[in-house]
Amino acid sequence: MRAPPSADSSAIAATTAAATAAATAAAPRSGGLGTFTGVFRPTALTIIGVILYLRQGWVVGNAGILGGLLIVLMTFAITGATALSFSVITTNIRIGAGGAFAVVARSLGLEAGGALGIPMYLAQALSVALYIHGFAEGWLYLFPEHPRALVLLGVYTAGFGLSLLSETLALRMQGVVMIGVALALGCMWGGLATAPELHTPQLIGDFAGGDLWVLFAVFFPSGTGIMVGASLSGKLRNPRRSIPIGVLSAWGVCLAIYLMTAIWYSLVASPSELQSNYVVAIDHAAWGPGVMIGLMSSCFSAMLGSAVAAPNVLHALAQHRLVPGADLITGGRATAAADHDAPPDEGTPRRAVLMTAAIVLVALLLGSLNGVARMISMFFLLTYATINFVVLIEQRLDLISFRPTLRVPWIVPLLGSAGSVLAVVLIRPALGLIALAIVVVIYIFLTSRNLETPWETVRSGLVIALADWIAKASQRLTGPQYRAWKPDLLVPVTRTSQLVGEHRLLRALVHPRGSVQVLAIVPRVDIDPGQTANPPIPIGLDEEIEALRGHGLVANHAEVVSSTLLEGVRVGTNVLEGSFLRPNVMFVHAHERSDEELRRLLEICLLRDIGFALLMPHELAGLGHEETVNIWVREQSPDWQLGLQLPNLDLALLLSIRLARNWGARIRMLTAVHDPAERENGLRYLTRLRDEARLPPGTELFCEHASFHELRERTPQADLHILGLSNALDVDALRAVVESLRGTCLFVHDSTKESALA
Repeated sequence: MRAPPSADSSAIAATTAAATAAATAAAPRSGGLGTFTGVFRPTALTIIGVILYLRQGWVVGNAGILGGLLIVLMTFAITGATALSFSVITTNIRIGAGGAFAVVARSLGLEAGGALGIPMYLAQALSVALYIHGFAEGWLYLFPEHPRALVLLGVYTAGFGLSLLSETLALRMQGVVMIGVALALGCMWGGLATAPELHTPQLIGDFAGGDLWVLFAVFFPSGTGIMVGASLSGKLRNPRRSIPIGVLSAWGVCLAIYLMTAIWYSLVASPSELQSNYVVAIDHAAWGPGVMIGLMSSCFSAMLGSAVAAPNVLHALAQHRLVPGADLITGGRATAAADHDAPPDEGTPRRAVLMTAAIVLVALLLGSLNGVARMISMFFLLTYATINFVVLIEQRLDLISFRPTLRVPWIVPLLGSAGSVLAVVLIRPALGLIALAIVVVIYIFLTSRNLETPWETVRSGLVIALADWIAKASQRLTGPQYRAWKPDLLVPVTRTSQLVGEHRLLRALVHPRGSVQVLAIVPRVDIDPGQTANPPIPIGLDEEIEALRGHGLVANHAEVVSSTLLEGVRVGTNVLEGSFLRPNVMFVHAHERSDEELRRLLEICLLRDIGFALLMPHELAGLGHEETVNIWVREQSPDWQLGLQLPNLDLALLLSIRLARNWGARIRMLTAVHDPAERENGLRYLTRLRDEARLPPGTELFCEHASFHELRERTPQADLHILGLSNALDVDALRAVVESLRGTCLFVHDSTKESALA
């Protein structure tokens, strides 16, 4: 008997993985399931599917026996790597309801879990319709006089009726299905004894139906569904033992079956017949109807599995409020932070079953779903790639929390991830991109909802490991890193109120790459001997730090117990010397600071090679409109030379550039020369300095023959003046400058760590 070619049948077969992978998701927990019933049997029934009966012969006919065996080995290498990766991750975490959704959500967060889980649920639901059609085809082959619509309705009712009635009964049905599959294999292999002649296998085929990759794309869906063991992870007696043993043993048995069947096809039929006849397995079996029974058993198993599993996935998604109508689906028990480790619900999620049944009914009314079948394969391949990627990342991070009882070399998840992506590209890259786009859109939507993941994910470990790697790499750097310089401010305070009102200026000085480290100096408190006490945090400091973070800053605080400000700053700078974000500029507000304290703070900065920035606000002007910044440049005669490090001018230029970017301010550079002959030299110097320092366009230059005191009397008004400090700090003279300029001043002193010309 010959059947017309169908290019879509491989895509339909691809959904076997989707359907059966969830087949046992809702089995009852009573007594706990063992390895055979809970893992091996559903996994094996997933892999031994439609492609074995209807497409493997076509692949062997086109590729020859060696090419056919190579394609089988390539497919099972990818799925085997995925099986190993999945086994690794299941032995490291407790998997809740939802199967693969639970694995991804536990590892990457609810957003990623939902982004993959929602399409996977729809894929499983649509798989029910696909397998109802497949079962009907087999039934009508045996009983062509039966009405097709009645057969579809009967299978639909049986599947969802069992799902609503008893999940235990649905699980037991797989035992019956396994008998049908065993019968089919026996009838096929028995055909060797009844065949009128055995053909000499063709080693290398003519690839008339397509090249190696086309044949691989057709055959690959047969190996998917290897993760079916996830479905019963929460209901196994010992999931950490059962899943690896069950999944890997099923993979090995099915690999042997596919290899033996490939050899059988090459012996019982000629290459031309294998290429043209899709039902060679039926025609050359010892008993053809037995093979059809096995084919129908596979379809019914997949259909029943999806009818049981898809509602459980939907229920798990609804428990975390990842789908619309969550309360309706869960009966009002949905919560944004559902306990992922809680025991699974012993009952059937009947509301989710009814909703899934409605979706499947609509799909049946639409007719053929061959185009959708390929998309279903894409979603599962993306999930497989993600799980392999998670294992690869966790292995490479080498976090102490990653302690699976089963370990594999890092090349295994790399092969699984790369192989899954390769399969997407080979099967239908356009559909792969569409599937990826759908996942990304759902992820963006769920991210916008600010979901709270009630468990720690690998993302936090990735961030910490990345920071650790950067910290180690930075320790290996020697010498000043002028081009990598960014303002990391140290702000010493004795009261929280000293930070109030400074947020805008601090943000303007450090955003977007700098940081603010608040050093709180708290008074020493006498306590009774034998007692311990943590340093008291100044009232409101946490709120101020959060406010700084709210402005987009990296902000932290540390407390130092000290009887004086200077002692506390000395201790704090000593401790922070070896920190990753080592402060490079001390920012001090002159208010409430004595002249002696300001001088000593500058000395500490000189000793520690830290930049110093002293803010002295004008009582009336404040920071004005935050539109103009004046940089005062000392006369550089007679040389007027530029170098990598400028004479106490680098920090002033770098901070003014930050202010110009964050305020949108205009910069002026001003200098006064005593000799009128030096004015042209001064202007050339300022011009070169502006160009070499890459100051913003529109920077104004002023060089006048005048004393500093004369120039500041007639200089254009600015919202902030930045001036250099000498090593000997004269506070009274600085206050006089503030008054004469009629504006707020920021007095700065360079360290050796910054360069505006780098």
